[in-house]
Amino acid sequence: MKPQRGQSMTEYLVVLGVTGAALLLAGNDVERLFDNVRSSYKSYSSEMNKVQLYNNEAVRFLDPSPDDGFDDGQPESPPPTEPQQPVNDKLAALDEVYDANGVYVGRLANKKLIDSDGKEIGRDDSVGLSQINLVDLNGQALYPGFSIRQVYVDSTGKPLVLQALANASGEVLGFAYLKDSKYYNAFTGNALSKQPQGLTPIPTRDVLPYAAGYEANGLVYAWDDALGMASSAFTSPRKIIGELVSLYLTPATEAAWSKHSLCIVRPYGWAAEQVNPLPAAGASVAIGSTVYTQFSAPAAQLSYVKSTADACNARFSVLQATDPVTGTQWSLRRN
Repeated sequence: MKPQRGQSMTEYLVVLGVTGAALLLAGNDVERLFDNVRSSYKSYSSEMNKVQLYNNEAVRFLDPSPDDGFDDGQPESPPPTEPQQPVNDKLAALDEVYDANGVYVGRLANKKLIDSDGKEIGRDDSVGLSQINLVDLNGQALYPGFSIRQVYVDSTGKPLVLQALANASGEVLGFAYLKDSKYYNAFTGNALSKQPQGLTPIPTRDVLPYAAGYEANGLVYAWDDALGMASSAFTSPRKIIGELVSLYLTPATEAAWSKHSLCIVRPYGWAAEQVNPLPAAGASVAIGSTVYTQFSAPAAQLSYVKSTADACNARFSVLQATDPVTGTQWSLRRN
């Protein structure tokens, strides 16, 4: 199924070409964290897994409105008394490339593949509207099974940060991009015809390594819920699927995490299963061997936010200490 010119961004939002299974965390509660993402994720990805862009440019405005050049010879009507939203009032976008495992590779700029250091590592050698074909500088195929994610950018080409819009109670009611004091739909990039009022924007952070969700104020929301059309209504709280946990470990255990973040995602409400009642903010309580098995070493496909433990902005912290008499002790602290 090839997208044709003029079809909307809504129909061809580019998502990472990963399976629903890749969104899940390892551990005993692996089946719970993103179960509510699966059905809606499949509805987005079933037609678009490994989508290729056919009108690719480094930065472009989406769905420009064509000028049919019609002139009936009549004088133009005076401008309306109320300002109208321009037809092309939408965000520019660039294309990011990910390998088959969902790991960021680089971005396409004028058919060149540029890595995060600004170095050209390949190119798209497709012709015209044929599907994108990535090759290295020697013409050899690159990244089989790669996918392309469309990212909205400002006028300088810098990616915009998705904002979670929260009410006075801190509940996130929807997501939007903010540029020049104007909000844009998180899904289509169009300027919102009705701008949200009385809501506070909170910058989100990506949940890595897969596009499992967006994090705001220590809570994780499903990416499809954030980008879905309903999120622009800003009338009801968005569903929380996970929460961040900061890890403070002994040197021996932390060594096993040297290539991982110490700011990880756990299922929303996970702490209630560890200890009841939950500790008050700032208080610590001992937790048992279950926590030891969960945090003594990073699990495969662990979801996380790229951050230090101190900057994690997590709702809970797991603390590990070594006692000369009792050995390793684990405790849970509510932040």
